[in-house]
Amino acid sequence: MAASSIQSIDVPRARARPFANVSVMGVLVAIGLIGYYAVVFAFPFYRAIWLSFHNWDFIVDPIPVGMRNYERALNDEYFWKALRVTVMFSVAEIVAGILASFLVALGISQLKSGSLQRLYLGIFYLPVVIPSIVTVLLWRFLYLPSGGAFNGLLERIGLPAQPFLNSPDQALWCIVLMVVWANLGGSAIIFFAGINEVSTDLLEAAHLDGAGLWRQTIDIIVPIMRPIFFYQIVVSVIGTVQMFEQFYLLSGPAFSTRTLAVYTYELGFKTLNLGYGAAVSILIFVLLLVATVVQFRQFLAARKD
Repeated sequence: MAASSIQSIDVPRARARPFANVSVMGVLVAIGLIGYYAVVFAFPFYRAIWLSFHNWDFIVDPIPVGMRNYERALNDEYFWKALRVTVMFSVAEIVAGILASFLVALGISQLKSGSLQRLYLGIFYLPVVIPSIVTVLLWRFLYLPSGGAFNGLLERIGLPAQPFLNSPDQALWCIVLMVVWANLGGSAIIFFAGINEVSTDLLEAAHLDGAGLWRQTIDIIVPIMRPIFFYQIVVSVIGTVQMFEQFYLLSGPAFSTRTLAVYTYELGFKTLNLGYGAAVSILIFVLLLVATVVQFRQFLAARKD
């Protein structure tokens, strides 16, 4: 009878406090994060969608125009030129950046000394901690046609000076080189961590079978690190499409370096065509979403195989 009376007292008490084990601090942090993303992302995203169906120039009231802004974007030759430049830059930067960072990480992983590994990783990571504005201004000085460091080096080895950013054929590739250099260290650290997670037993067994570093990399390291490559590609696609200050401050002649991000800025803050600019930004979001979904589906298909 005593046990049944205790149970009859404890059960209602437990039911009366269903959230007794919930952390108050955890709830407050979650509410803060939800509020932050609602203010910084959700509301601006909703506002951009709403604005893309209107015409607004900061002066008169917004005028509903339906799908006219989207139709205008799809028939705008400047939009397609900006999309072409964006795709060219993204493909070149992603391929060169991932390949270079992986090779750097692979080379550092072959060092026997842990202190040397940390030293070289620190050296390669230094450009990552430099503010992007400082990086852009530094490389703009290096690319100067007259008195620039790169042309000075070319003249020393007997090669003709190059126009670099003043050439519509070279400007985009100059920015690609700068971005690869600036982001090399961050990607190299991620790849280095992935290489260290590869089982040494597999590598030693391959070495005993006569496989060199090249065969070990192709047959063992790369397949195991496929999720890391997938992550790097997705993050790089999103990052390259959203880059702005690199192209705005290192702009080349004509439309050689005008990406979708720069084109959206010009529409919204130079021509004050906010509705059309918002429509272009929504199209950028859709392109990024489609690219991410396609990459994710390819990754899942590759894992099944």
